[in-house]
Amino acid sequence: MEEVSFFQNNTVIVTQSRFIVESKVYEIKEISSVKVGVSKNYTRTKIIIMIIGFLLMFFKEGRIAGVAIFVVSFFLLYLSQDKFVVRIKTGNNETDGLRSKDKEYIEQVVKAINMAMESQYLKAFPM
Repeated sequence: MEEVSFFQNNTVIVTQSRFIVESKVYEIKEISSVKVGVSKNYTRTKIIIMIIGFLLMFFKEGRIAGVAIFVVSFFLLYLSQDKFVVRIKTGNNETDGLRSKDKEYIEQVVKAINMAMESQYLKAFPM
């Protein structure tokens, strides 16, 4: 019997029995749930560093370092974006299988994994 493929591109393959991303392989039958998640951006840390840089600008000894820290943290904060993840739950473990800035892409992969899980369920419990 040939394996049914639900999604495939350069780095991701979702078949009825496996979810393969880069070099990681997840067995569909081991996955209890899958969802779209958002990875933390650590914005708070960047803001705190920016405030420290701003405060250093008021001291003669730390003025240049303060400006540099402030400018760098400001640009890091401005350029940083949330990343979306395929969040997989297997047993008691929850892992992020795939990361991308493209939410639609992650949603397509999650949909394909859900279809593969449904296929496994129908195979195990035929109607």
